[in-house]
Amino acid sequence: MHRLMSGLLTDQCVPKGAPLFGHYEIFGHDMMIEMNKQSRLAKASETGRMIRTLSGREKPVESFRPRDVLIHDWVCERVESARRLQAMMAEAKHHDFTDFDALCDLLMEQYGARLGGTRGGAELESLDRLFKVQITTTDQKTVTPAIMAAEELVREVMDDLMDGASADLRQIVDRAFVRNHKTGQISTARIVSLVALEIEHPRWPVAQRALRDAIESGGQRRYMRFYAHNDAREPWTLIDLNYSSLEA
Repeated sequence: MHRLMSGLLTDQCVPKGAPLFGHYEIFGHDMMIEMNKQSRLAKASETGRMIRTLSGREKPVESFRPRDVLIHDWVCERVESARRLQAMMAEAKHHDFTDFDALCDLLMEQYGARLGGTRGGAELESLDRLFKVQITTTDQKTVTPAIMAAEELVREVMDDLMDGASADLRQIVDRAFVRNHKTGQISTARIVSLVALEIEHPRWPVAQRALRDAIESGGQRRYMRFYAHNDAREPWTLIDLNYSSLEA
């Protein structure tokens, strides 16, 4: 793993002379930190170095405050590192699914055995029952701009019902059309739940059709998750590949 990360983090994304992954065992923690500091200071004051500004022009490193150059260097290094890590994970993911498909074909050819159901999901375990790989397939759905017309119909039904609509029903309707504050998207799951409601109103079937028409299928997406435990009697532990959730 250290060799892999050392290749990932070349001197293009760490200061020249800074310790790489694997140097911890050689130099020790304190010396490694000190080497990192010295290499950063040297890079921040490197003679003849040019740094690109917001306008796209390059200016000598001496034109900037040293503290700003140190921050600039660290941010650029970390983003470059993240890009390389992202590319490495994307390549690994592509390889894993290609390999899984090849395994499915091989088992079918040799033994007439099909892995999982018709939707492509499967759970595979090692013989000692200590490792597991789970493959799931989900339908990807999106809400189209037609949702605005559907919302108008639903609101009309709610207005007609007046006191006939319970507070819980109104809350379900209101929540269904709330957009995610980060993505700006409406939840397809909430719209589907709204469609499933049985409401006594002559225009409700029309509103239901409008809601269904506002949901568009975006194909399918496959997921692969990895699990392990030390004893078959213990619960499975997910091997979390989410960078933000990892302990540092």
